[in-house]
Amino acid sequence: MLFAFDDVSIEATRGLKLEMVVAEKHPNNPVIPRGKAGDPDSSRASMPAVLYENGRWRMWYPAQPIGSTWYHSRVGYAESEDGITWRKPELGLHEYRGSLRNNLVKSTRGISTVSVIVDNDAPPDRRYVLAGEDMSWWKTWSLTAPCTTRVDTSPDGLHWKPLRDKPGLLSQMNETYVIYKFQGQYHIGGHQVSPLVRLPLQTYPNGRVHMLGPRTAVVWRSPRLDRWPLENTKAFFKPMRSSSPFRKGWNGEQVHMGVAAINAYRNVCLGVYGQWHHPPIEDEDAWQDKYDGDAVSCDLGLVISNDGLHFREPAPGYTLVARDQELRWDRDHRDNKKTNIMLMQGSMVNAGTRTHLFYAASTPGGNVAAVHANIGLATWPRDRLGYLSLIDERTTGQFVSRAVESKSGMKLFVNADIPDGSSLQVYVLDEHGLDVLQQYDAADGGKVKNSGLDVAVAWNDQQTLPKGRFKIRCELTGKAKVFALYLRETRPSTSGGPAAGR
Repeated sequence: MLFAFDDVSIEATRGLKLEMVVAEKHPNNPVIPRGKAGDPDSSRASMPAVLYENGRWRMWYPAQPIGSTWYHSRVGYAESEDGITWRKPELGLHEYRGSLRNNLVKSTRGISTVSVIVDNDAPPDRRYVLAGEDMSWWKTWSLTAPCTTRVDTSPDGLHWKPLRDKPGLLSQMNETYVIYKFQGQYHIGGHQVSPLVRLPLQTYPNGRVHMLGPRTAVVWRSPRLDRWPLENTKAFFKPMRSSSPFRKGWNGEQVHMGVAAINAYRNVCLGVYGQWHHPPIEDEDAWQDKYDGDAVSCDLGLVISNDGLHFREPAPGYTLVARDQELRWDRDHRDNKKTNIMLMQGSMVNAGTRTHLFYAASTPGGNVAAVHANIGLATWPRDRLGYLSLIDERTTGQFVSRAVESKSGMKLFVNADIPDGSSLQVYVLDEHGLDVLQQYDAADGGKVKNSGLDVAVAWNDQQTLPKGRFKIRCELTGKAKVFALYLRETRPSTSGGPAAGR
């Protein structure tokens, strides 16, 4: 899988620019509104975990009733045939207010964040894995505080049991937001603050604030669910201070909820992080009360990783999903114009011809417990989050991939738009990118004539790529746009998550 915005997989360019694609928010958002009075999610339906299985959409989310706190969250469940119209089935599994007529799964109360994966390598009774933060274990941010990370497993996604019924699965306190499997290993991600993490020039301007460092994304990796290393990786952070002598001080940006909504392909991970915005505060004595209070807002940003641990922004500062429609999602805030709301990442899923991002939005109030939350949907044409195109359409431009290794029988497909009067020519080069390989030059074929999400590339009698190491060069003219390249053994189905072989 080679995304146009992956500057590791796309090693070099000439005469091209990168453009990001704005998400299409569903007009019927929120697709999962918080429940009515008396429901277990009457205050919050938030941070959704979504799977697309065998033509059916399944969602798990933290459900919080009015009058309760994160410490009393439960796990709500919803199903859909199309990912847009959802129902909350009466599961009869978890008692709430003296009744089993609700959509709560069978699990231990207290988990306030939810991430779910299907583990096809696990025994059937542990096929589903859920990770999150058990707020009933919360103490404080300190080097000795017990970790609130909890991992549950289930045979069906409805009946859950914790792997461990007490703190300590991970060695360090963090707020856990995601679990994903990449290249055969498990990863748990979240965010930490000082004193657990401290980076150069990453401190608040007033030492009296009890948290001296900002929210920073961290990741643990392990080959097994029940044992994790002592150390974690500092996966992604936002620079708090500028080197410019004209712009001193902290800019108030942080990474909220770490890197979540992970879409893991075979060789690359896409992730979504919370772009935490804090307005300037002139009075340093106010930092204690204001550093993360009602003035805070949050958008969503895109990051990418080639190793599953270290993430970067393909377009630094770019906002993937910005606050606008969400200001008026809630039934009690239809006329709202305040912008101090928090967008919270959930799940990114490929299904059919679309890439789906399910996420939550709070009501106005900033980062405070009293706000409500609802769940919405944003989509793109599949894998079309960004593209390369010409800076000057009167010229020709190229990009070249890093050296890749192909097994016998691998085929190349492109995700591209080729309008009339434009062209896309594909070459296969030696592993150094200096010479075109025989039978893979323009005279042999390699011209992409049609637009599409999965367009096969062939060179006369060569329907497959050569065996061994090589680079791929794409040459663009006119208004051509290239979103992604796929190397795979067979053409996959367009349903489900990331396709095998990408």
